[in-house]
Amino acid sequence: MLRVISNANDPATRIENRVGEPAANPYLYLASQIFSGLDGLNNNLKPIVPVDAPYDTDADPLPVSLEEALVCIENSDYFRNKMGSQFIDYLLKIKKAEVARFLASVTDWEHTEYFEIF
Repeated sequence: MLRVISNANDPATRIENRVGEPAANPYLYLASQIFSGLDGLNNNLKPIVPVDAPYDTDADPLPVSLEEALVCIENSDYFRNKMGSQFIDYLLKIKKAEVARFLASVTDWEHTEYFEIF
């Protein structure tokens, strides 16, 4: 998730945040990470041991779809507390409508997979 590029006494040392989705709202994305980081600091949470192979870890996987992510934020008392229930409910309404529009469409994959069968 984070890539540290560093050498001893290197003024170009930096941390690359590699979690983000390019289409994400940058304000919400950064706010959620700041809140999460502060929660970790305030509760003295220890990060997991870094790994070079992202699938060779016991860490909980991140959501792999918008639907999974919406379930996570809907059930998050922490983000409701930090961002407000009214905002979270509004965001959920917008994003659930987005998922519904996607599910109502026929994708290219479905055309390719099923067109000749039916």
